[in-house]
Amino acid sequence: MIAEDNIFNLSQPNIELPQNRMILLAKKCMVETVVHFKSYLKSEFHTKKKLSENDLTQLYTKQAQIHIRKKDYPFNIEGQYQDVYNQSKGFSDFFFYPNEQNVELSSIYSVESKRLPSPEKKREKEYVIGDNNNGGIERYKTEKHGKSLSECGLLGFVEDKDFKHWNATINGWIDDLSKLPQTTWKSDEILSETDDNTDYCILKSIAYRASNKVNLTHLWVLIN
Repeated sequence: MIAEDNIFNLSQPNIELPQNRMILLAKKCMVETVVHFKSYLKSEFHTKKKLSENDLTQLYTKQAQIHIRKKDYPFNIEGQYQDVYNQSKGFSDFFFYPNEQNVELSSIYSVESKRLPSPEKKREKEYVIGDNNNGGIERYKTEKHGKSLSECGLLGFVEDKDFKHWNATINGWIDDLSKLPQTTWKSDEILSETDDNTDYCILKSIAYRASNKVNLTHLWVLIN
């Protein structure tokens, strides 16, 4: 029986999978976590009603941790990742890493979280660009996050408007950036929707770096 068929078999918890399969499972886990995350937000288990980006990210990753244990996925999730392996600058909001001893525990999939809209007008375009290269996509372009990784993610908390609005708005920002002189942005870095329902939307994009590119998967969760 192949490893993929055994992925949920509790009697074989340490099956080694190729990294591309692990990444696919990490992205699958993120989508599966949405329903539990939204259910928790509606519960009475937390009393702070006005949640910050860090609050939302923490609640999401806690629900993902529970889901990973339940499904016996071959990885763990942890918040605030500082890359001591490839020397990326800054901290990813959370990351997935192998659930196995005696292997390198560097990130296999790093994720940046952003609120839509940004909490301040001056940070309006922060999903894309920000001060000191702190935009969500920008961090991957400059390898502030995800250095050496060819696949990374963004988690968007949609608190106002709908998915189509933000897809069009963000693509407009990227298109405008691609027209600036001496820009590093290209028009084909826009986001393309691949799946959506009432609770979440999945989009894909690429971000060009100095010498290569990174594939980005965007998971947007409607929480308004």
